[in-house]
Amino acid sequence: MSAVLAPIKPAERIWVVGAINGDHGALRAVHLKLAERIAPGDRLIYLGNYWGDGTAQDVIATINELLLFRRFFIAMDGVDIADIAFLRGAAEEMLSKLQQIQFAPNPGEVFDWMLTRGIAGTARAYGFDPAHVQSIMRQGAHAISQWTSQFSDSLRRHPGHTALMSDLKHAAYTTDGRLIFVHAGLDGSRPLTGQTDTFWWGGSMFEAINERYYDCARIIRGASTTQAGLQEREFTLSVDGGAGRGGALMALALDGQGKITEQITSGT
Repeated sequence: MSAVLAPIKPAERIWVVGAINGDHGALRAVHLKLAERIAPGDRLIYLGNYWGDGTAQDVIATINELLLFRRFFIAMDGVDIADIAFLRGAAEEMLSKLQQIQFAPNPGEVFDWMLTRGIAGTARAYGFDPAHVQSIMRQGAHAISQWTSQFSDSLRRHPGHTALMSDLKHAAYTTDGRLIFVHAGLDGSRPLTGQTDTFWWGGSMFEAINERYYDCARIIRGASTTQAGLQEREFTLSVDGGAGRGGALMALALDGQGKITEQITSGT
């Protein structure tokens, strides 16, 4: 489990970016502002949901924009590759499962469920009509295997997209134990290494946290299905401005205790 957790060295300024949901315009706007503020010594954590249900052009452009900004940040003197982390969001969890959907006992039902959660935009982004994919999912294992192979080939034809997927972490934490970063949820009764799929689907568990989690000062998440905007509580912080769903993208700078010191939004 430790291999899928990202250890982050403590810093005076840790930037976090909320759920993007394939909103290239919002991400570009935030990056333009962030480029003027981020500096060596800072850390940068993206909290998941890079792929989304936007237009095919926007989804591809969003991933390319992430790759470009990572290159920009890492190229700064004094910045280490470990100073930046990308968490796996629900969108990325579905994308990973989509590439192995032929092994599911009921691929058609699984894909239908994914469609209700925004996988259509990702399918279109790599050249596939969601309605056609829906029909393939009911044609048996051989047809589905052929399709997943084609889909993976299409993903690989976009430089860096597969590499980004393979680099995603389930969660991140500062090595002093003060801050934890998750995509959507956390089971407060389990240690970080004992979480299951709660990181992606356990939003209600996160919202139920009302006491300190081990020695952690604050848990920060990037996606919420129920609480839009900045939601700041004593032990938790939710950073989902609704990007890709008619809202804005949010990026925050946090100090070593999780206190907000700067805020960037795509809309202002």
